[in-house]
Amino acid sequence: MRFTAPLVSLVVAASCLVLSSSALPSSKPSQKKHASDYHVDGKHLPGVPFEVPDSYAGLMPISADPKETREFFFWWYKAESDVGKDDLVLWLNGGPGCSSLEGLLQENGPFLLPFNSTDVVKNEYSWTKLANVFWVEQPVSVGLGKGKPDIKNEKELAAEFYSFLVQFYSTFPELKGKKLYLTGESYAGKYIPYIANEIFFNHSPKENNKHGINFQGISINDPSFVPDFFGEEVPSIEYAKKNQQDMLLNDTFIQQLEQGAKKNGIYQYVEKNLVYPPKGAITIPKQYSESFQPFEQIVAAAQLANPNFNIYDIDPKYRYPIYDPLGYPPADVDASPTNFINNVTGFKQAIHADPSTTWLECVDGVFLNDDDLSPAPTDTEIFRKLIEKSPSGRTIVQHGERDFVLIANGSALGIQNTTWNGKQGFQKPPTKQLVFKGKDKGLIQTERGLTFFRPTSSGHMIPQDDPQSAYKMLQFFLGQIKEKDLYH
Repeated sequence: MRFTAPLVSLVVAASCLVLSSSALPSSKPSQKKHASDYHVDGKHLPGVPFEVPDSYAGLMPISADPKETREFFFWWYKAESDVGKDDLVLWLNGGPGCSSLEGLLQENGPFLLPFNSTDVVKNEYSWTKLANVFWVEQPVSVGLGKGKPDIKNEKELAAEFYSFLVQFYSTFPELKGKKLYLTGESYAGKYIPYIANEIFFNHSPKENNKHGINFQGISINDPSFVPDFFGEEVPSIEYAKKNQQDMLLNDTFIQQLEQGAKKNGIYQYVEKNLVYPPKGAITIPKQYSESFQPFEQIVAAAQLANPNFNIYDIDPKYRYPIYDPLGYPPADVDASPTNFINNVTGFKQAIHADPSTTWLECVDGVFLNDDDLSPAPTDTEIFRKLIEKSPSGRTIVQHGERDFVLIANGSALGIQNTTWNGKQGFQKPPTKQLVFKGKDKGLIQTERGLTFFRPTSSGHMIPQDDPQSAYKMLQFFLGQIKEKDLYH
C-alpha cells in the first residue's frame, strides 16, 4: 500500500515507523521445517466467518545455514482450479518496509478486510482463481518476519530474496518448474526488477533449473521505477492543474506553481516531452533547481485544504477519515498496532507466526542508514533487458490515474525515455481501452513486448480500487487471454 521513500517530510512520517522490538533478531536459530508444518486450515481460520481454501504460511529462513536467524513471513495459496495450476505468482508490497499482507488482505487474496468496515468479505476477483499465489513480507524485519536489517541496496535485497526462494522451493518441491511471475506495487516496482535481474541474469539457467525456479516476467503497479524527477516532481504541476477542484487548490497557488515551473525550465514539461514517438532523450533542464519541489508544495497545500487528503487516491470520496482494519488509514501519521492481525485471538498461531510479534503494516529502517541509493530501474539496463529477454514476452506496467504519491504521467515519461527492442518509447499514443464486461476501464497500449495500462478509476492500489481490471490484466500477464481479448 504505502510508498515511504523518498517522499517529502510532510508525508514520509505518515508512511513509516521505527522498528518494534519484536522485529529484532530471534535469540536462537530457526529449526528446519517441513511443508506440513506450514499448513493453514481454511475451515477454521480465526476472524474469518466463512471457509477459505487451505493454504501454507509461516516463517522461513532465508538461507540453509543452520544458524540462520533471518526469516521472511510468507503465505501461499494454491490455485483454486486447474486454471493456472502450473503458474506461480509472487506479490510484493512496497514501502520500503511495508507488509505484503496488505496486498493479500485488502487487494487480491481470497478474503478481504475493506476500508470503513469491520466485515471480512469473500473476494470475487481473488488472484488464486487464476494461479498459485504467494505473498512475502520482505526485506528482513518487515511484518511478522524476524531478523535485523542488514542490506544497503537493491542488489543485496535481491540476493537475499533469491536465497529465500531456494529455501521456499526446497520446502515445497511440487512448485518446482512452475512458471514464476513477479508482481507488486509501489516501491516493489523497484524491488521486482532487481529481483528479476538477480534470478534471470545473475544465476545460470542450470542453477535456476536445479532449484526449480522458472522465471517468466514482471508486472508492476504504480511503480517506483523511474527517478523522482519523472515520478513525482515534474508531473505534479500538470496533475495539480488538471485536478485542481478535487484537490481543493486555489487559483493563486496554481499561479505560483506555474511561475516556479517557468523559472526552473519545466513549464509544460509533460506536454512537450510526452510525445509519440519521442523526439530524443528526455532530460532534466539545466536551469532546474532541486530547491524547487512542486510535489512537496502541492501536498502541503492539499493537506492544508483537507487534513484527510489521501495522497494515494485523490477521489473526493476520500475527503473524510478512513477506518482501516489493518491499522493504517492513508491520512494517519503512524501505523497502529491495533489491527486485525494483532487483535484476533489465535490468528497468528493459525498462520504459524510468532504470537509475541507485534505486526505493523509498515516499518522504517529496512535499509542500513535508512537509505536505498540504488538507481531507478529505468536508469539502468535492467528494465530494458527484462522487456527484451523475459521468457513470456510480456512485461507490464500499470498506473492508476487517481494516484498522486506516484503519478501516471511519471511512469509514462520513464517509459518514453527507455529504449527497448531497437526503438525509444512507444511509437504511437495510446488509443485503445481495456474493456471489462462492456465497460471501458482505462487507456492501454502494447508495443514490442511492453504493455502500459492506466486504469481510470484507480488510485495507488489497483487490485483494491479496480479489482476487475487487475484480474483481467493478470489473465493477460499469465497468457490465459490474448492481447486482442483486452479490448472487448
